[in-house]
This record gives sequence, C-alpha cells and structure tokens, in this order.
Amino acid sequence: MINHRALAAFERGQEWEERHNPSKAIKAYHQAVAIERDWADPHRRLGSLFFDSGRYDEAADAFRRLEQLLPAGDRSIDDWLHVIKQLQMGALERAADDDYVAARDLPEEQFDEKIALCQKALGPNPTYAAPYDILGKALLAKGHPNQARAALERGLACAPRPFTRATLLFNLGNVLLATGQRDEALATFRQVVELNANPTATRFAAIQLDAAADGRI
Repeated sequence: MINHRALAAFERGQEWEERHNPSKAIKAYHQAVAIERDWADPHRRLGSLFFDSGRYDEAADAFRRLEQLLPAGDRSIDDWLHVIKQLQMGALERAADDDYVAARDLPEEQFDEKIALCQKALGPNPTYAAPYDILGKALLAKGHPNQARAALERGLACAPRPFTRATLLFNLGNVLLATGQRDEALATFRQVVELNANPTATRFAAIQLDAAADGRI
C-alpha cells in the first residue's frame, strides 16, 4: 500500500507535468520518493523529466535507482542508460533521439510519418539501433518486407542493448513469418525467449512458438 502522502505528492507531480512546469513536477516527485523510497513510478518520472531537461547525470541516477526496484530480468532501463551515455559522449545527437521518440509515439497507423522520422534520426546516426525497430515495423506494414528485414538486421548489427535486441529480433521473426520463412522465424523467436531481456517481446515470442507447436502457424 502506497503512503497517502506519497501518492498525493505523485499526483501533484503529474498535475505540474500537465501544466508544463517540470521544475515543480520534479519537486513533487522528490517529495514522493522521500516518503516512499521503493516506489518505482516517481523514480521513472524523475528520470524522464531530467532527461527531457538535458540533466543527464541526474537522469542516469534516477534510472539506476529505478532499475534496482524493477523485477529481476527487467532490462527496460538499459536503453535509457545507454542513450544517456551516448549523448554525454557526443556519439548521439539529441535531435536524433527526439525524432525517434516522436516516431515511437505517433499513432500506429501513421506509417509514412514514422518512416520519415526514423530515416531522419538515422541519417547522421546510422549506428543508433532503436529507430530501426520502428522503421522495420512500418515498412512491413506498408508492404515492403525485404526493406523491413534489412532495417531490422541493420539494427541488430549495431550491437544494441539486450532490451532493444529482443525487440528487433521479435519483429524480425514477424517479418520472416510474413514472408513464408517459418523455420527461420521460429528460430528467431527462440532467440527472443532465450535472451529474456524484454518481457513483452518474450511473452509474444512464446505465444508464436506455442502457436507453431499447435500447428496454428
């Protein structure tokens, strides 16, 4: 049970975010974690707000604290920390990450816009793995499976962190399945399950493998 004072502080933080006042939102979330140190949600919001404000050291600290609170095997924070490190080193442009986030957050059916934003992000940053995932899915939806496969394989060649690697592999499996390469698709889904770095990708890969075992695909 979350302490009611911590919950009230967290809700104030959300309200300040809605009013586009990040400094007051950060203050409210700090109040929440001062009361409930092991509550993941305010740590997540702090990391995101610090990141959006370009305060990368503080963002990394918040995400590391969050990482300690997540279930065993949850690697979802790895990519945040990796992107922050790349930005701090100058190996990744902030504008490219903004384009990726914009593409990710677009409605699912806006495939052309997603493709354009991912290509824009990748132009000066061809080793940034995350946009290749969205690009591959959008290309497949547009009826370009060969281009989709190439995009996903380029993302995998960037040696992404385990969470992103699992996502890329899962979507590559879907491309292979859509193009009739069933055995290769199933082998790819098995890689996702064995990697076990992204709970969503692992669960859906397991569903595909179960469907294959039952003769449904």
